[in-house]
Parts: sequence; C-alpha cells; structure tokens
Amino acid sequence: MINKLISDAQDYYKQNKLEQANHLFQQVLQINEKNIIALNGVGLIAMQAGIMSLAVEFLSYACDLAPKNMIVNKNLALVYTRMARYEEAILQYISMLDINENDSEVHGELARINLQIGNLDLALKHYRYAFEQDLTDPRNIHGLIQLDAESIEENDINEIEKLLNGSTLSLEKRCSFYFALGSIYDKKAHYDDAFANYSVANICKGEKFDAYEHANYITKVIETFSTELFDGLFTENLNQSEQPVFIFGMPRSGTTLVEQILASHTEVYAGGELTLIEDIADSMALSKKKMNGLSLKTEDLTVESLNEYAQTYLTTINNLSDKSGRKKPAVISNKLPENFLYLGLISLLFPNAKIIHCQRNPLDVSLSCYFQNFTGSHPYAYDLKSITLYYQQYERLMTHWKNVLPNKIHTVSYEEMVDDVENVSKRLINYIDLDWQAQCLEFHKNKRHVNTASLVQVRKEIYTSSLNRWQHYDKHIQILKKHFDVSNTKSEHFELSRLNATKNKNEGKALNLLQ
Repeated sequence: MINKLISDAQDYYKQNKLEQANHLFQQVLQINEKNIIALNGVGLIAMQAGIMSLAVEFLSYACDLAPKNMIVNKNLALVYTRMARYEEAILQYISMLDINENDSEVHGELARINLQIGNLDLALKHYRYAFEQDLTDPRNIHGLIQLDAESIEENDINEIEKLLNGSTLSLEKRCSFYFALGSIYDKKAHYDDAFANYSVANICKGEKFDAYEHANYITKVIETFSTELFDGLFTENLNQSEQPVFIFGMPRSGTTLVEQILASHTEVYAGGELTLIEDIADSMALSKKKMNGLSLKTEDLTVESLNEYAQTYLTTINNLSDKSGRKKPAVISNKLPENFLYLGLISLLFPNAKIIHCQRNPLDVSLSCYFQNFTGSHPYAYDLKSITLYYQQYERLMTHWKNVLPNKIHTVSYEEMVDDVENVSKRLINYIDLDWQAQCLEFHKNKRHVNTASLVQVRKEIYTSSLNRWQHYDKHIQILKKHFDVSNTKSEHFELSRLNATKNKNEGKALNLLQ
C-alpha cells in the first residue's frame, strides 16, 4: 500500500499537482512517520509553497534518520540557499563531501554559493574540481571563465567541442556550451571565433521577439501615463516614503555596479532584482502580459489602491532587510533593469522615490546582451535586429518619462563611472540624500550576496576593458551600427559621456568641498 501511495504522490509531484502529492505523502507518514521518501516529498512541497521553516523541519528530520542519503542532504542545502542562510548551506554541502568527496554536483554548488557571496578563491577551487569531474555540466566551465579564463587550455576547448559534436547533450546544455566557447575565445582575443560561437548559441535559444506587440505596449504605456493622469492623481495623500530607490536601464548597463556602490553604504540595503513592481503592475492590469484592448486599465489607479500597494511593497522590502540582521536602513534598492517599463506606476506609488537610470554606449550594451545567456525571458536579446528594435522602444519610453514624470531621474553613464568613479559615486550618494562614506569606493570588497550576470565584475575594482568592446566585432555588427548611426571608432553616446565626465569633474570638486 505504501509503495502505491508513494508512486502516485511522485507522479502528482512531477505534474506540479502539489496539493494532491502532499495529501498522499502525508498519508504515508501517518503509516510510517520515518519514511524518507515521504519526508523528502513534503519538504520539497513546503519549499515550493514558500513555507521554508517547515521544509527545514521535514528535511532535517530525514537527514537525521538517513545521514548518508545524498538526496535529502542536497535538498536541505538547497532550502538553506533559498533562505539566504548561506553559511548553513555551505556546511551542509561540506558534510556531504565526507560521504562522497568526488561528487561534482556538491562541488559545483559550493562553487556557486561562494561565488555569490564573494569568496572567489574558494569558488574557483570548487569549480575546477567540478569541471574535472563532470565536463557535461556547462555551469562549471562558465564559472571557470568568470574567475580564471587564462587557466582554460586548448585541451579543455577540444573536450567541449567533442561534446558538441556528439548527440548526447540536451539543446539547453548545447546552447550554454556555445556561449561558453564564445566567452573563451573572446577572452583569448579570437574575436571571429567568439562571434561565430555566440551566433550559434543565440540561434539555439530559439526565442522569438514580437517587436510589433512590444511597440504596441509601449504606445499604450505612453498614452496611459500622461501629464493629465499625473496632474489628476498627485496629491499629498499618496505614500510619502523616501526609502525606495529604483535602479534600472537596459540589461548589462551597469545596474549591478551602481547597486554595489550604494550597498557599501551603512544606510543602504540592496534588494537586488526584485519583481515586486512587475507583480503590482500585473495585479493592476498594467503590464504587457495583462494588457487588453486599446488601452491599459486605469480603474485601479486611485489614491486608496495605490497606497495599499505601496504599503505592501514597503512591508515586503523591509522584511527582506530584517532577515539580513541589520538595523532598519534609510534606503532599500531595487535594481531590476526592466523597471523602466513601470516608472509611471513607481512615481504614483512613491512620489518621493529616488530613480536612477543607468546608461551605456548602445553598441556595447547591445553586444553585451547578445553575448549573455540570460535566465528568465529576454526574447529580444538573441538577435541583433531584435535588440535594436527593443532599444528603440526603450529610448522612446525613457524620453516620455523624462517629459512627464515629476520625479527627477538621476542618470549614471557607465563610461563616466569608469572614467571618474569617485565623483560619480559621490553624486549618487548625494542624490539619495545620504552622507558620503569612503567605503563606497571599496564596493569590490563588499561580501553581500550577488546573483546577477555581473557578480564577478562587482568583486573587482573598476576596469576599462569593457569600454568600446564593440570595436573588436566591428565587421560583424553592421546592423547595430546602422541603427545607432555611429562611426567606426566611437559612438555619439560615448562622446557625450566623455564631455559630461569633464563637466561633472568640476561639479565633483565642488561636491567634495561639501563632504
């Protein structure tokens, strides 16, 4: 009887019918409270339901009963990781090496956690071991590329190409390995080979971007969030909190770097890429996936509903901060790049919020998107023409926001940041109304958890190698150059950034006198 209950429960779990699966697993535990499979099952279901303390309870009990069972041990470590209890997750994984010191998955997970919290030497050690033990997991070679690309030898490249020439890899892994080869050849300055592999990788992604649908949505946003709408809704009765800070821009435009600088201030908690605003937009039928008819729904844009959502947002971000064990911060950031789509909603929720727009040379940012194997949905990023169309709509919407938003948008140029990090950082801190702290310039020493594509870069001091990177690929990106109307040397955006940098250095000197 128990075997049948377990089999049915596992079938339900695979079909994501968690309620039915949980009911059957619970029946098993009523018969035998020490059944490891059932304890593991209810633990995983609790994790997926967000009841993390219950997941820990069930999985810890299973580990006590079966201390050498790698499945329950790995699942408990996974729960700790999702709870941001990284030290406990690391200890859990290390204990598994006593069971099997050659487990490549354990070494890989130890590498990823250490990488995210800034322990780069340990991350590199575990990535090397994981790669040697399991060549078929592309995450291991990507980790090595991020941390020590020079250590990757010709033999490693041959092994990857041998895997790609075979037929055993899934399409997802095949795609990831082509991105890896692109990165390897890029770092070795074999740019033609790099672009060839990146191109195959993007084809493998197989995602299609509906440029017409996206442009239609941007039109609706512009029509909906008009000057008249703001004039009719802005009152002193809206939420007046100055705690939220929003950092946004095109992906790969420097948002992680900006947040890392802010996060080095003692009065700032870095929330990372939070989807909370998009969730509110969904609830209010203001997002692209919820749009209907010829215009966006505005019936819920009342002072009462806006304040209710604003309070929910504040409660959620402060709960995240509380879990970090720090005192209540003056500022909590949200650096989801795509929040530029929702600046109108953000300004209504929080009229006093600080809004930071990250800009980067359009050729560099476009190419960086094309070279990035994104997680989540970025269908525009896998085709150069689609990237130009997406960028065009991004520029169109940002022009609208600058014309209608009462909030002052603070713009940070990536090129200017690289050229003059001290003064750009001081203006940032001044903009969010905090006193300057020197450790903001030592952002690379900040050990906070980072889980974005730039997690390694923000552990290093400012470097210039990413400036004008597009020049290495000049002959391959004619479609980008045509759209952005640039010469073969420098983009107009970059020249303007340099001019602004010179102008702002003088402003920075004045600002220094005020610190």
